[in-house]
Amino acid sequence: MDIISGTLNYMATKFIFIILVLLVLFCSCSKIPAYDCLGCENYPVNSYISSEKAKAIADAACRYVNNEKVPAIQITIVDSTGNSWSLSTGTADKKRKNPITDESIFRLASVTKTFTASVIFKLIEEGKLSINDKLTTFFPGYAHATNVTIKNLLDHSSGIKELLTLPDILMGSTLNSDKIWDINQIVSTISRKKLDFATGTDHKYSNTNTVLLGLIAEKISGRKMAELYRDYLFNDLNIHNIFFSPYEGTPEGLISGYDRKLLPTPGLYEISAKNTAWATSAFTSGALVATSSETAWFYHNLFMGKILSGNSLAIMKSFEPANKPDNEHLKYFGRGLFKWDINGNTYWGHEGVFVGFDNIAGFREKDKTAIVILANVSSFNKFGLFAEIDDIL
Repeated sequence: MDIISGTLNYMATKFIFIILVLLVLFCSCSKIPAYDCLGCENYPVNSYISSEKAKAIADAACRYVNNEKVPAIQITIVDSTGNSWSLSTGTADKKRKNPITDESIFRLASVTKTFTASVIFKLIEEGKLSINDKLTTFFPGYAHATNVTIKNLLDHSSGIKELLTLPDILMGSTLNSDKIWDINQIVSTISRKKLDFATGTDHKYSNTNTVLLGLIAEKISGRKMAELYRDYLFNDLNIHNIFFSPYEGTPEGLISGYDRKLLPTPGLYEISAKNTAWATSAFTSGALVATSSETAWFYHNLFMGKILSGNSLAIMKSFEPANKPDNEHLKYFGRGLFKWDINGNTYWGHEGVFVGFDNIAGFREKDKTAIVILANVSSFNKFGLFAEIDDIL
């Protein structure tokens, strides 16, 4: 009876959610028209990206913009020597009126997790934290998670439930775009729920893990994550066009995103630059916003050993297989990273699917090349485009 009752309650909640969304967003139906992005010969080039490669990458991006109805795609490639190449195509709006530039800012979604993990490792290097510290040291209320460690949070082996399964977050964020979530309250709600599996016995992706890491970083440092990102990562790399939004405000260049798959809404659901609901529910698991060039520069420096010690980077790149991966790209869990095989090449990186955005950041091991693709739609075949770029290079 309890199982039946729970199922009925879930179905009723989902039905109410869909009805409310339909009522609020019935005018959002629209299609993304074609975009004229072929035929241009003024592609950027450098010592790594020849004119032939630049044209091939631009043509591939243009195909995805039009064939998969993506408003905009922004790409940056950084080679082993630090040479950076960027391309931006498409528009910030669904009506094709405002072309993006290399300075346009996208929501990074879960690519944020690699940044958050890097802050955690910086704190470990300073002796303020240990990878074996227990979650309950910082959050005694997690009665079901007494064996969870920092390591388990980093590699998603904690078993802690996904916060985005909470109906209140889904409905509240969809219907109230300017809501500011109390992340501690969300964590408190999750803490009362049983684990999905015994800690350490499997790997299952959960945004809650990285949210907890951010809160732990704030607790032990006495500082906000916005400061920690800047002091530990951005300032030394001279990265400025990246923000922990809305905690640092909304940057002028942040563009809208459009959802068509994650939420049961008609047409395109717009996530404007002013939207605070989704970012504050994601916190340190997905609230960073940046350009592809700033993101790729971070990835280049991280994997070239310029941010963390060799030992920390080695721990970060210690990958373990999931027992039953949700998809082929979630097979090998590192600490704030995933490992992928693309065209026979090994990549370390992270993807990021957010309401209105779909991104991927990866570092090709064989020639130390960072590739970042950002798009303002959820979602499209980003791994397909990534594989094409890998083949071109």
